[in-house]
Amino acid sequence: MDEQQIEKVKLLLTEWNPLGEKASQITDLEDYETEVIDILFYIDKKSSTNYINKIMVDVLSQAFGLDLEPAATIKYAEKIRKIINNEKNTTA
Repeated sequence: MDEQQIEKVKLLLTEWNPLGEKASQITDLEDYETEVIDILFYIDKKSSTNYINKIMVDVLSQAFGLDLEPAATIKYAEKIRKIINNEKNTTA
C-alpha cells in the first residue's frame, strides 16, 4: 500500500459516497481515509475482485453500520483491484 493508492481509492469512495446524505453528519470522515487504509491493509495484487469486494463491504458495514449489497458494490471492488495493480481505467 502506498500513498498514491490510498489517494486513488479515497477519490473512488468519495465519488461513490456509499454513505449518501449521511456523509455530512460524520465530522471525521476525511474522505474515507481510515476505511481506505483498512481495506488496503487486507488486500494485495493477488486479491480477487470478489475478495476485495468482501473486505470493502465488511469494512464499510462495520465502520458505518451500512447494509451494502455485494452485487451492487462489485464494480467498485474491480476499480480498487485495478488501482492496486496499477492498471489503466482506474477512475470512478
